[in-house]
Amino acid sequence: NSRIALITGGTKGIGYEVAHHLAQKGIEVLIASRDEIKGEQVAEQLASENLSVTYIQIDVTNQATIDLAVTEVANAYGRLDILINNSTLYLKEPRPSDLPSEMIRQNFEVNFFGAIAVTNAFLPLLRQSSSARIVNISSALGSLDFHKKNRDSHFHCAYSASKASLDMFTLQLARDLQGTKIKVNGCTSDLATIELYYDHDHGHGMDAAIRSIVHLATLVDDAPTGKIFGLNFGEHK
Repeated sequence: NSRIALITGGTKGIGYEVAHHLAQKGIEVLIASRDEIKGEQVAEQLASENLSVTYIQIDVTNQATIDLAVTEVANAYGRLDILINNSTLYLKEPRPSDLPSEMIRQNFEVNFFGAIAVTNAFLPLLRQSSSARIVNISSALGSLDFHKKNRDSHFHCAYSASKASLDMFTLQLARDLQGTKIKVNGCTSDLATIELYYDHDHGHGMDAAIRSIVHLATLVDDAPTGKIFGLNFGEHK
């Protein structure tokens, strides 16, 4: 009767830590990534701590792997309670005037289209849950206000645009699913590059982000839906 959670990009960084925290809460965690060897290693490492963690292969840019994962989860559990779209691509980008179209497409394939593909594929299983939660991992770089206020920051145009689009999907999907038992929220860090520059963060931003994501993944039934939260749950715009 444990709740079932699936986390894309769950083998490192924020995804790994969130998987660890959810499993410690007694939630059965499915760590999804395209790297089968790494995924199996991480799952075995967490399982050695007597945590219920299993690897499942998903490449968010490959619909066949997504569909196969849906079938595996359906056969094993018959439902999904928590979906965390954490897979993210971040590339070193030139200025927008020199930005290749292919780099824009690469960012959107993972950060936006990948999240939509995984979410829509698993929606039938999420509907089987008594209280499903979808958490999309965004970024402060997806905020227009952030870029207006930080004119000296790096551009990151493709990455930022893909995360802004993910925020729009989060809000519209929540509206679409109003009246169901599925809550859809997003979570970002006000330290925009916390996972990208973790060595400079000393873990403080990482800890806050993990707490926020875990909280949204385990929301009570009367909690909000259709929100994008930053650190300390200040609403992200």
